[in-house]
Amino acid sequence: MNNYNDFEVKDFLEDFGFQNWVYRGESDQSWRTYLTNNPFQLENVEQAKSILLSVRGDLDSISQEEVKSRVSELLDSISEEDKAMRKLWWKGKWLQIAAVLLLASGLGTYHYWGKLFNESQPYYAMTGQLDEGNMKEVINDTETIKLVNLPDGSSVVLKKNARICYPIKFAVDRREVYLMGEAFFEVEKNPDQPFYVFAGEMISKVTGTSFSIQANETGEEVKLVVKTGLVEISALNHNAKSIADRREERVVVSPNQLMTLNRKSLAMVTKKLERPVLIDLPIESLDFSFKRMPLKTVFESFTQAYGVQINFDEIITEECTITAKLGDEPVYEKLGMICSVVNATYEFKDGIVFIHSRGCKN
Repeated sequence: MNNYNDFEVKDFLEDFGFQNWVYRGESDQSWRTYLTNNPFQLENVEQAKSILLSVRGDLDSISQEEVKSRVSELLDSISEEDKAMRKLWWKGKWLQIAAVLLLASGLGTYHYWGKLFNESQPYYAMTGQLDEGNMKEVINDTETIKLVNLPDGSSVVLKKNARICYPIKFAVDRREVYLMGEAFFEVEKNPDQPFYVFAGEMISKVTGTSFSIQANETGEEVKLVVKTGLVEISALNHNAKSIADRREERVVVSPNQLMTLNRKSLAMVTKKLERPVLIDLPIESLDFSFKRMPLKTVFESFTQAYGVQINFDEIITEECTITAKLGDEPVYEKLGMICSVVNATYEFKDGIVFIHSRGCKN
């Protein structure tokens, strides 16, 4: 990564690497590391990021030529006689001036104004109020799926560019996580500690089940499909800051049902599906039903479903077979059940599952 220490907001706006990060999530970990090591640039980066999002508007994608044109138009609209205002813009009062300039340049619509204030993305508004010292955020900046094991043992499979934020330790009476993007959940059953997912304007409440959520940053809708169990859905009021601000209406979603929530009107619509598939992940369709299945084949299914590497001794376990029908248990429980059948144990280490077995010979 280039040395951005001397950059001002306008420099970040014109940098292709920065634009690719904002629009496509490229080199996300590198940028996060840079900000951790250079906190003095956080304000400039956040300001430039908000402006680029406003410049893109409702478009799913935007070419570099169009970005350059719109940014140039915005910057050129600051005349020489506005130098004093420009200084204030870069130093922290940029938002008020940028709004005026967007209007003057023909880019200013209600959407852009809302984008500048992040009104359309509760993820940032809500996670920004949390205690960073007690929270952890995982971002899938890879080209494949990414498994996240939550503190309670629940499993989350993140698609590319998805991110999830959760406490290092859940509260005694509830488990709350925040999602942006697309993910599949397998929630550890605990009726005394309900599990909440905040995704866009949708709040999902479960005690133990499996489901998919689609809550992309620029999407007009948030969607949820239930694979097993029941999920209770409610909607956050616009600009809500906590679970207390959710609407009174509740909708219970059953297996093979799709719930769609409109992010503007907060209207909720339920539809029956033949299969519980929303985000095209293998785990949505797999039923983990095995009949005298070789252990190697079983572990191949786990790798396909969760994207994890499983190391085991194929020679020692070559006579091991599995007959079982697993459900919506998180990956920890599934592995525990499999290992108990084949006289084995497992451990997670550096993102890899290591199986320790003495074999299945009589």
